[in-house]
Amino acid sequence: MPTATGTVERRSYRLTPTAALVIIGTIVGLVVLKRVFVAAHRPISWAVASVAAAVLLDPIVDLLGRHIRRVPAVLLTFLALGAIGVGTAYLVFDEVEQAMDRLEAEAPNAAAAIEDRDDRVGELARDFELSARVDDAVDALGERVTGGEDVLVSTAGTAPAYLVCTILTIFLMTFGPRMAHAAIEQDPDRERRVRTARVIGPAVAHARSAVLYNALEALVVGLVVAAVATGLDVPAPYAVGFTAGVLSLLPHVGLTLGCVPLLLLTLGFQSLFAALVLLVLVIVAQLADSFLLRPHMAQHTVEVGLLVPLVVALLGYAIYGIGGAVFATMYAVLGLAILDQIDRENRRLTSSPL
Repeated sequence: MPTATGTVERRSYRLTPTAALVIIGTIVGLVVLKRVFVAAHRPISWAVASVAAAVLLDPIVDLLGRHIRRVPAVLLTFLALGAIGVGTAYLVFDEVEQAMDRLEAEAPNAAAAIEDRDDRVGELARDFELSARVDDAVDALGERVTGGEDVLVSTAGTAPAYLVCTILTIFLMTFGPRMAHAAIEQDPDRERRVRTARVIGPAVAHARSAVLYNALEALVVGLVVAAVATGLDVPAPYAVGFTAGVLSLLPHVGLTLGCVPLLLLTLGFQSLFAALVLLVLVIVAQLADSFLLRPHMAQHTVEVGLLVPLVVALLGYAIYGIGGAVFATMYAVLGLAILDQIDRENRRLTSSPL
């Protein structure tokens, strides 16, 4: 700072022993935390999956609990979901394996037929070297596709992990609410405890509703696309429907992206007119989803855009595969719901009279 004589006072900043210890401790703590996470990533992933499953399944168990006791309701829910999951995986992969034989025989012929067309489509196919690329794609798929028996074998191999997650989920569904309430009660500030409860409770409910609504929409999309593919007699209709249902979870673009395999197979095995009609229907359905259905769901749950679930799903997939993508997206939706509920609570406190 300038002094009375016009000179500039120089300040010397020294690293105190306390600050040095804090920096070293932080670095050591981060290294240890990384090693602990790497070593314990499996039980951590079990806990993360069990918490999400407990939150999602609790309304279903409560609904069944109105007619039967809670423990049988929990067991029945898990048995039903396990049967649906394994059955769907077996059906999809077994059908894909059967469809590969048909693709190996018909896909090159369909590609050659497209290249022989005299219109713009045929010209683009020839420029793209469609036949050669289809042959390469079929060979690559033939090496990677597994059948339903392989799914059953892999499922049996991971049965202990599913058993641990099931037990942990049942424990959380039984004692989770009391554990959460006890955690909030650790805060000595009563006003802050009340505000935390007003934020966390509705946020969890909104996030759960958003996930369940999107899952229901994905189920409907998958069934409709599978039915259309079956009616058009294209290969692997259930696999096509499964792909459409999963990708439809992405807001605003997922439905269109998920129907791309159906459009390509329709173009190859049916006609250009049928593919164009389907394209128009898909675009209309996507617009209705973006401008009608999702805004309506956002009013009752939480608004989820495209960027957050896409980025989080990609990161989760890169770290821990498909399961990582699914559960990371769920927790991202929960984070958005918490932020939304905090904003609602702040606006409520601002608008309330003193």
